[in-house]
Amino acid sequence: MRSAKGIGRWRLVDEEQFLTCLHRMRASLPDEIRKAMELQRESERYLRAARQEAQRILEEAKKEAERILDRAQQEAERLLADTPILQQAQRRAQELLEAAEREAEERRRAADEYVQQVLQRLERFAHRLLEVANEGRKELAAEASSQKPVAP
Repeated sequence: MRSAKGIGRWRLVDEEQFLTCLHRMRASLPDEIRKAMELQRESERYLRAARQEAQRILEEAKKEAERILDRAQQEAERLLADTPILQQAQRRAQELLEAAEREAEERRRAADEYVQQVLQRLERFAHRLLEVANEGRKELAAEASSQKPVAP
């Protein structure tokens, strides 16, 4: 290869001669290197399999943790439902709700009374307005009859 012609550090080589040289080099590699490469490939396979197994175990653990948490929450809710504190809180909530409903009803009743009063005043005002309008018509009619021209 040193005798190959080329430019600078680039050389043209005979392909057949190069491949023969490459095959001889490969054949001369010790068995240990081949075994080491084989072991490396095998360890990579084991590592991939171990990672997949770890991922599967992790997913199962997460699912199991969720199931345990769900059961614990259900049990806690069941236990709380039986406590006197919860029962007292529920009674107090019911009392507050009833008081709020009574107050709302009282406010509705007061609002209805106020509307009734406003409507009564409006009705009195409308009657008075009607009376004034009738009186005004009567006065106009009286004035018109008193000012009728006398026929010649």
